[in-house]
Amino acid sequence: MTETVQARWLHDQVFLLHDRAGYPILMTQPGGVLGADLLPLSVIGCALWDIVAILQKQRQQVSAVQATAESLRDDEPPWQFRKMHIHYTFSGSNLDSDQIRRAVTLSENKYCSTFATLRAAVDLTSDFEITTAPGHPAGTVAGAISTTDNDAHDPVLGTVIRFNDALNARQLDAMMALLTEDTVFENTFPPPDGSRYEGKAAVRGFWEDFFRASLASRFEIEEITALGEQCVMRWVYHWAGLDESAGHIRGADIYRITNGLIAEKLSYVKG
Repeated sequence: MTETVQARWLHDQVFLLHDRAGYPILMTQPGGVLGADLLPLSVIGCALWDIVAILQKQRQQVSAVQATAESLRDDEPPWQFRKMHIHYTFSGSNLDSDQIRRAVTLSENKYCSTFATLRAAVDLTSDFEITTAPGHPAGTVAGAISTTDNDAHDPVLGTVIRFNDALNARQLDAMMALLTEDTVFENTFPPPDGSRYEGKAAVRGFWEDFFRASLASRFEIEEITALGEQCVMRWVYHWAGLDESAGHIRGADIYRITNGLIAEKLSYVKG
């Protein structure tokens, strides 16, 4: 079985990668992924893909799964990987630790191709924990967020964070499921007031056009705060365009949440 991926230099230290299906990944810093991180990311991404599928077949009531890879590399070129420890965190109701252990073992020993390939060259270890804590799993949001533990469990924050996660994953149906039927979205463009979209159909049309117009995009949350039914989120938007341009801008969104759904999203930008 032959599979082909591609990488292309755009400009400066900006590179555009495509997987076998043509899905884009921007490799640069600080507005994209770091090349050396692609290896541990591949390992934990591959493992989670299998583990989640196995747990779903087992009918485990999993609400969140997270994997963190801690790597040890040489201090001198070529900075070879020597050790990698993976820590899995599972959240949900009535989770069976034996079934969790079985899912992890099956992924690492039978199904995950990157894990199997690296095992001969890198000292790979792993462990896991199970938590029943409510709310968004720790670490899913970038480390610059300044929220307390109580904030992380706020339902308004949870709705906005889930929407942002779905947006970054380009999961349009998941995004729409978090909106009210009469939702309102005000874009940052064109100045001075931006375009206004009213109703779920109109908002969906905007995001469909948005995804078609960009090769890769990501909204990194800088800070997020809930104020009753309102939420203020500062973000950095990173993109790679169809014209092979790449860059970032900073801005903020003001959300209004009604009965757990987004009724209004007003966007503002610097510059």
